[in-house]
Amino acid sequence: MESNQSQKNLKNGLELVLTLQLTLELMDEYKLKGLPKKYGNMFKNSLEKDLSQSFDRLYKIDEEYTTNAMNKKNELISNIASLNEVDAILFAEFSNKFMKNIDLARKKGVVLFDKLI
Repeated sequence: MESNQSQKNLKNGLELVLTLQLTLELMDEYKLKGLPKKYGNMFKNSLEKDLSQSFDRLYKIDEEYTTNAMNKKNELISNIASLNEVDAILFAEFSNKFMKNIDLARKKGVVLFDKLI
């Protein structure tokens, strides 16, 4: 079993990779090219290479769960990248409410957003 520090590094690294992916998708959305896009891809690829061993160990433990978890994170990133500014603000409020009630969400599997404020 991996140490707590290894698990934390993998979690943080995967979050960074997914954030970089979101950044790259937003660059595509805004038609940004050249050095910023090149450096973003280089950074993401380097980080993925660094994380590959830890990710492979996790994948060997439970392939289906790992694949589904990454697919859901990628889906979330694509959804966030597609939001306009108004919807992004609304989504942020939903997300904040979820995070404040995460124990309830985990227990019930669903959180009802009856009001934002």
